[in-house]
Amino acid sequence: MESTRQNGSFGERMSGMKRRTFLASGVIGGALCFGGCSRAGIREKVIRPKMIDFDPEILKVTVPKPSGGTMPMGEIGKTGIKVSKFTFGSHIPAGLIPYIKERREMIHAAFDYGVNIIDVYADQYEAMPGHLEGFNNTALLSTMGGRTEKRNAEQEHEHILKLFKRDHVDLVRMYSHNPSAANWPDWEVLFKLKEKGYIRAIGVPIHFIPELDTILDAYPIDYVVFPYNFYHNIVYTGKFPGDYLPLAKKLRDKGVGVVTMKPFASEYFMPHILKAAKEMDPKNKISLPQAMIRFIINSGLNPDTTMSGMWSLNDVYEAMTAFLNPKMTNDENRLLERVRKFAHLTESACLPAHYRFLDQWAPENHNRTV
Repeated sequence: MESTRQNGSFGERMSGMKRRTFLASGVIGGALCFGGCSRAGIREKVIRPKMIDFDPEILKVTVPKPSGGTMPMGEIGKTGIKVSKFTFGSHIPAGLIPYIKERREMIHAAFDYGVNIIDVYADQYEAMPGHLEGFNNTALLSTMGGRTEKRNAEQEHEHILKLFKRDHVDLVRMYSHNPSAANWPDWEVLFKLKEKGYIRAIGVPIHFIPELDTILDAYPIDYVVFPYNFYHNIVYTGKFPGDYLPLAKKLRDKGVGVVTMKPFASEYFMPHILKAAKEMDPKNKISLPQAMIRFIINSGLNPDTTMSGMWSLNDVYEAMTAFLNPKMTNDENRLLERVRKFAHLTESACLPAHYRFLDQWAPENHNRTV
């Protein structure tokens, strides 16, 4: 099946930030020639770190509804928690928050197509129970854990339970990897809450591989969340020698679940790579977002679930189409290979300082140690 690409999804809304410039050679066969080419064949291209802006126009549905197939299911490590291979992420821009009807529609659409878990950021705790009306008791819930400015770790968890009118949260994760961290003591709190039945599984997101060493030795972590996509990953199929120990294998050998995030390479990369892909595929025969999802599905990594924020019904339809129709085409592979080259040339200019950790997950940049 050849997928189609329509406007209105995954990031064609941008705001400029710090100006950077790079020189790109002709390795992509003209795809970088946005503003004209020099006679020497070297193009000067201005790249600015751009985060996707919210524009109400993106709420207009332009992507066809998915059809055929069923949502595949997985299990979070050895926990027995059965999850859809795609997790609906609630990380959204402030501009989308007032659009309650539209937000609810996209969440319900995802669950209609077989998604059974939603990952909720703190700024969405108040609104999300209303969005989940009708299946709040059956949807699996993933949240942040640990102290906040207003509450300690136990109080924060109690606050979440009250908002969602539940007696437990299915997945709770906390970013803390070193005993010197202020929130390190909160691990003890979370595991005590788990013992009491208020949490089913506890996970940790990582930005760098060494962050795992201390936390996995100190606590029985149920799952680890790390970035994985067509470019930012350290278990990139075929890129490492046979004796390389991929992160996913290391985790599974310990019985730890594998959860991936940022399947679309971050909201800072998407504006640039969407524009590049459009020049590479001017007839819009290929959906780049669908190709990026299918890359993960067909990579061999087989994550327990993949988390991603959804900003529109178009985004939901793109992701669901890929999961319901997972076969990847040669054209999609070729497009991703060309976009990968573009990403390699532009990553340092695209990513702002607080997202530079993603550089370390690109195969060409990683030191190949775990």
